[in-house]
Amino acid sequence: MVVLFANPTAARRPYRAPLASLFAVALLATSAGCAGGLDEPDRFTGGTGSACATSTTATGILQAQCFGCHSTDSKSIGAGLDLQAAGLPGRLYTTTSSATCGAVPMADSANPANSLFLRKLTSNPGCGTQMPQGAALSAAETACLKEWLTNGKPSSP
Repeated sequence: MVVLFANPTAARRPYRAPLASLFAVALLATSAGCAGGLDEPDRFTGGTGSACATSTTATGILQAQCFGCHSTDSKSIGAGLDLQAAGLPGRLYTTTSSATCGAVPMADSANPANSLFLRKLTSNPGCGTQMPQGAALSAAETACLKEWLTNGKPSSP
């Protein structure tokens, strides 16, 4: 009787190495580029204590509700207010409204919660029409944008 392998388990080991390597590569590929871990939920959603609903961000609201008229990609930027260009929300503190609203800053640095940008989201904006046109934002979306604008207030020099 001829014995090819003294240990039959050793005969199967060469097949384990490629399978283990394949598993390791698959695991690495699925985790590469991950923005954060599950121990950092704030990186994925509004976070604990945030006014933003779970899996909602102010940027997401702006993209979905405002970019159609107020973005660098729109054919004509509504009222000259570009909400897509870099520097928001801080840029709103130096951007003035259209003449219809008296050319006041879109964000009030003395009272960010009372900014024209936020008043325009209400049914009584004080000038012009409520934004976005067509359908009002929910109370949760408005609260999320209020928190975002207030937190983005530029620091005093």
